[in-house]
Amino acid sequence: MKLFSITLLLTVGFCSTAEIPQRKSYDGYKVLDIIPQDQQTVDYLRQLMLNDDSLDFWTEPSYVGKLVQLMISPDRLSHITRQLENHDIRFTTFRENVQDVLEPMWREIDSRSGRRVFDIDDFNTFDDINLWMSTLAAVCRTGFTCEVVNLGNSFENRPINSFRLSKSGESDRRTIYLDSTIHAREWISTATSLKILDNLVRGTTAEALRMVDKYDWVVIPVINPDGYVYTWTSDRYWRKNRRPVGACFGTDLNRNFNVKWGTDGVSHSPCSITFCGPSPASEPEIQAVQAEMHRLSSSAKALITLHSKGQMWMFSWGTTVNHAGSVCERSDDHDDMMVVTDLAADATQRTYGTVWTRGNSCETIYATSGSTMDYGKAGAGIKYTFTLELRGEDWVIDKVYIPMSYLEVWNGVVALVDSMP
Repeated sequence: MKLFSITLLLTVGFCSTAEIPQRKSYDGYKVLDIIPQDQQTVDYLRQLMLNDDSLDFWTEPSYVGKLVQLMISPDRLSHITRQLENHDIRFTTFRENVQDVLEPMWREIDSRSGRRVFDIDDFNTFDDINLWMSTLAAVCRTGFTCEVVNLGNSFENRPINSFRLSKSGESDRRTIYLDSTIHAREWISTATSLKILDNLVRGTTAEALRMVDKYDWVVIPVINPDGYVYTWTSDRYWRKNRRPVGACFGTDLNRNFNVKWGTDGVSHSPCSITFCGPSPASEPEIQAVQAEMHRLSSSAKALITLHSKGQMWMFSWGTTVNHAGSVCERSDDHDDMMVVTDLAADATQRTYGTVWTRGNSCETIYATSGSTMDYGKAGAGIKYTFTLELRGEDWVIDKVYIPMSYLEVWNGVVALVDSMP
């Protein structure tokens, strides 16, 4: 672990001067909406997801009546729609041409090339995020210590940086852990975690002061640096990290933790977007984060990991009983967790009158194994572990929603902190 020396960079922002890259085009890609009417349809779609690596399920098949979203490339479109029709599965088109959403975003971002400055209310590059974290540490609250710590490096040798905010002279305080961007394309999670971190360090409201007075904080804004950089330079919808496995690239890092690895909701095909890796904790990013969780195991009060999309507050477990895929596994403290989750989710949705689903992860969204949240609970012994799926109907979301995402999540986190016994 390396502690960065912090230089005083009290500038307005940081400029990026990289050339405008060539990125993957999603021209002709469509996104279909499917609402399964029976269990047979759910099972068929699930097999399609696990066996066809060319498909990107934006919303995975889980339950009868629960929306499934599927992105299909133009060369596979007629084949897949014909299969759906042959199985009497009805569908509608959610996104006619995915590139139509990407084009204005890239034009706006690329127009700033060479004069880019960090903006807390915008999406920011990986390098600018790291520079900003150093600047933030240099303006730490009086009576507190701020450190930017390198937990380790990614496969492509980028730092996995953690921001630690602690009260000076007090060594026995409890800690709240928060991370984001384990899935590279979930930019709203990155932006939301940065605004939360900024408020913890510089906020002057009674809530902000209470949060730092009560707990120390550890925030990891980008767990997946290589994947995040790749979404800026090459493929906006990239999900995994970038370590090659055979002829394909990347492991789904949120399936790679060493907890019931490779059992529920994963693919063992390296080309799949839910590939769980060749072995438990095989990826350097996960090794670094697991080590940090164990460092915090005796002090951590709660673990919160931010994802998108779908507006959900979830807790462990993500797995099914005996990994049979039919009955979701519940933790022994399920009822305790439900109480605090309801309070946090209620506070979140009161912010803008939105609806936030809440509950056990497997029951709320779908079965998964090897996740951040489950490892925090089973591997590091942290009772209060949560996964949040933030707002948005696409991973490409306008920057105008960043302040809204931040405020509703902040309100939920405050309610959570205040409700934990």
